[in-house]
Amino acid sequence: MNHPQVSALILAGGRATRLGGVDKSALVIEGETIFARQVRVLGPRVAEIIVSTSAEVAGYRTVTDRVAGAGPIAGIAAGLAVATTPWLLVVAGDMPYLTGALIDRMLGASTTAADAVGIRIDGLPEPLCCVLRVAAAQPVIERRLDSGRLKASGVLTDEGLAVTWLDEVARGDLTNINTPDDLG
Repeated sequence: MNHPQVSALILAGGRATRLGGVDKSALVIEGETIFARQVRVLGPRVAEIIVSTSAEVAGYRTVTDRVAGAGPIAGIAAGLAVATTPWLLVVAGDMPYLTGALIDRMLGASTTAADAVGIRIDGLPEPLCCVLRVAAAQPVIERRLDSGRLKASGVLTDEGLAVTWLDEVARGDLTNINTPDDLG
């Protein structure tokens, strides 16, 4: 189901130091790049896909961090700054197993009463797979970025945003590729 009020942001600008600096989004998992897998899941569900990266990605709007070296929160800030929809679905670019069912559930939980939809695994927030109301999250993230508070989970836990939490999520849906061992 397409949600015309939602843009997706794929965070693909990391340094991948534990993987020797490779572009994680280009890694092939089960015959398909992580990026292609994510686009296949996200594309039919959102109005637009934005990619946070230092290089252009053909066919997609790309954004770069205004604060170099600030990590994922800088990518999220860049995505929020250009979003043309009221909601921004944020996903880490190294999560190859995202499912349509999970994304549908997250988007379905985006209501007028919420500023964000977050996922908790064993009680801990997963900040790099969330949905943010642009108007509520943008000033919060800009303040955190400007003050050097770069922990992305703090956006969901420390800033007073009205968060709808999803606690019953399959851990495998959020598996990310960080080390050679994660590749199987």
